[in-house]
Amino acid sequence: MRKLAIGIVVVVAISMIFVQVSFAQKSQAAGSSVSRGAWSLGLPAPDKESVSGNEALVVESGKVVKVEKMAGVKDGLQMKFKTDLGKSFTVYMGPKWFIENQKLKFAAGDTVMVRGKKLGSSIIAAEISKGDWTMKLRNEEDGRPSWECCYPGAVKMQ
Repeated sequence: MRKLAIGIVVVVAISMIFVQVSFAQKSQAAGSSVSRGAWSLGLPAPDKESVSGNEALVVESGKVVKVEKMAGVKDGLQMKFKTDLGKSFTVYMGPKWFIENQKLKFAAGDTVMVRGKKLGSSIIAAEISKGDWTMKLRNEEDGRPSWECCYPGAVKMQ
């Protein structure tokens, strides 16, 4: 009987999560003609509202300044990044549990190529390449998480 009660509580809790996500997606679609898809998922609160989903994809190459915890997002990682032309960006990467458990590592001084959506002085990363390898973080069409690592970068980045 106790196992049945625990099972029911788990099913109800999961159902409530999916209902909230469903209502959020419906209200977003109803409130605007532009759908931002999942591009705003996992972003700090101030940036969530700035994402329309129609931002152009950009490709920037440069050096990693540092990788750090994302402010306002539990277990999220971001990269401070300086382009070859001297512009500085914060690159929103993804969950720490995924990024830190890959063979491809990012550290200060690494030369990388970032592909994603530019949002002011930030880039929401879809892919980050280092050397011949690429880490995919988001689906470019709708911004949904698509955590894949690691594949030869030349295949995707061209």
